[in-house]
Amino acid sequence: MLCIPSVYLSQEARVFVDETVKVLLVDDEPRNLDALESILDSTGCVLIRAQTADEALFAILQNEFAAIVLDMKMPGTDGVELARLIKQRKRSQHVPILFLTAHSLDESDVLQAYGVGGVDFLSKPINPDILRSKISVFANLFRTTRALAATVDALNAEVAERQRVQEQLRTAKDDLEWRVLERTAELSRANREVRDNEERLKLALAVAQVATWEWDLTTGRMRWSTDPEAVFGFPPGSFGQNLRISQVVHADDLVALETAFHRAMKTGEFEAEYRAVRPDGTVVWIADRGRLVEHSNQPSRILGVSVDLTSRKRLEEALIESDRRKDEFLATLAHELRNPLAPVVYAVKALDLKEPASPELRWAVDVIERQTQHMARLIDDLLDVSRISRNTLELRKERVELRAVINAAVEASRPIMEKNRQELIVSIPTEPIYLDADALRLAQVFSNLLNNASKYSKLPQGGGDIRLRAEVDGTSVVVTVSDSGIGIAPAMLSKVFDMFTQVGHSSQSDGGLGIGLALAKRLVEMHGGTIDARSEGLGQGSEFSVRIPLSEAFQEPSMPVHTEANDREQRKRRILIADDNADVVETFQVMLHMFGHEVETALDGFEALEKAERFRPEVVVLDIGMPRLDGLQTARRLRQEPWARNVVFIAITGWGNDKDKRETAEAGFNAHLVKPVDPMTIVNVVDKLAKTSRHAG
Repeated sequence: MLCIPSVYLSQEARVFVDETVKVLLVDDEPRNLDALESILDSTGCVLIRAQTADEALFAILQNEFAAIVLDMKMPGTDGVELARLIKQRKRSQHVPILFLTAHSLDESDVLQAYGVGGVDFLSKPINPDILRSKISVFANLFRTTRALAATVDALNAEVAERQRVQEQLRTAKDDLEWRVLERTAELSRANREVRDNEERLKLALAVAQVATWEWDLTTGRMRWSTDPEAVFGFPPGSFGQNLRISQVVHADDLVALETAFHRAMKTGEFEAEYRAVRPDGTVVWIADRGRLVEHSNQPSRILGVSVDLTSRKRLEEALIESDRRKDEFLATLAHELRNPLAPVVYAVKALDLKEPASPELRWAVDVIERQTQHMARLIDDLLDVSRISRNTLELRKERVELRAVINAAVEASRPIMEKNRQELIVSIPTEPIYLDADALRLAQVFSNLLNNASKYSKLPQGGGDIRLRAEVDGTSVVVTVSDSGIGIAPAMLSKVFDMFTQVGHSSQSDGGLGIGLALAKRLVEMHGGTIDARSEGLGQGSEFSVRIPLSEAFQEPSMPVHTEANDREQRKRRILIADDNADVVETFQVMLHMFGHEVETALDGFEALEKAERFRPEVVVLDIGMPRLDGLQTARRLRQEPWARNVVFIAITGWGNDKDKRETAEAGFNAHLVKPVDPMTIVNVVDKLAKTSRHAG
């Protein structure tokens, strides 16, 4: 479950985090409600039951819910109508609704349910883990929202208090001026008012943790409006005889403070932020703002104010930490999604190799293969978002020919266009166009644009044209992808490249995360280019243009000639597969047997060591994340064996950044493959490594 560490929340926010979270269960069947309660009992939420729409509405009037689990098909007022009534009430309009159904839903039912505020569907019988996971997410979102609201209220209260203090100061100042002008004769009383106002000012500054000062540049002594050591939480005597904060400034900030002083001598403005270290080692962040005062054209003193910034700095650090955890969550989520996806890919490939006998079975295999490929693309997008956010995505630039890049993009996008029965018209200059680019990433950009065009321009009966045009414009090449689809509303043109933004939830859309165009924009910018979108409006189609600088050196790169059919060595090999997922090793074993290889399997590193000693494999395929003894440790131990010196080691993992690849290479792996791995990829990698080794010899 996701959570916000309470250390980063105000006291008021912590109260809301600890409150009980309530979930409303609505179903006309008591046994279904009993089952839901049993499944959700471990979530720690208070579960409130309702068997009718009236009971549900009455419960909503009396309680605040984090989520509502609602049966779509109920007698009387059904789930969709009840959801509409719930969303009409201001108190419950933002409560997420999770629909349950035991029936197959057509597209109109789905759209109707989403239209009344549903956020997700679960089919009966319910998977308990999925339901608990979704409710846990809603519960944590509820807690987080309440905590953030409390924090905002606290901040607003603090702002109001400061405004009130400022208003008091203004009123006191106006009152003083009026009394001096109108009651000169009452000098003693006016003096008392001045002293009273000074005390008020000191009190206000103390509350705000602000202190004003005057720095005599001749003597080096500072005069303060109040005791600075008390304001900033230092014991008496910490600032020395001259009350200089520089006595306790962090050693790493002394240079910055000195630089700010020299700048003030030139500009007349003194500004600095630095850390002061208390005797107990705790740190206080302080901001100084001041103005230089001259006497006889010579700097004589600086008048300024010091503010305690510690609370603000802690909030900033909390935001940075929250952003870092978000990036880590995206990376971890993508990794964890790959693990269950891999055996599905392997299993459907095994079915495909068996050549399904009936059209229905062929259709089922094709559907599973398309959807797993789509899921793999979404996972890759999640990983790319995380890498770009953390600035860890590196481009591997080389001189490439534009036509080859576009051909790769077209090949990747061809299945979706063939599925939609669309025609792609490509127009590229006949002369070669060379770029200094990462061919893989640039092909990803064009593939995203082609997929986007296909998705939002498909027709119910199929057909339609998509155009890709490339032309040289000065020192750049412009690649344009256009379609005649649903178009883009003028208000959305400035937002289409924002993360998690989709043009619309049209029936033409196949769904997605809404990050493809955002990724394309970042990748283009990393190549020193630009991307923009144009559309005449809804129903008028859209056009995306990518501008990339041409290569400075106009020289044709040497392109290796690869003939896969000639490279493949069809010979039997002894292969050891080790993975803690039994489905993975079983499907690998089945497929590699079908290719004619002799296969042994293991479910952990120790079992792999034992079987390797007896089996003496030629190829070892290891999952990196195995329990007890992981893949890295297993590979290192096997590499120490004399018989394993020429064995091919292949790492299979859900992690695929450069750091992970370095770790596997250092452990002795010959190849690093990211899940889900196409079964043919294993064979191709082994054949390629064998050929490379033979040529080197």
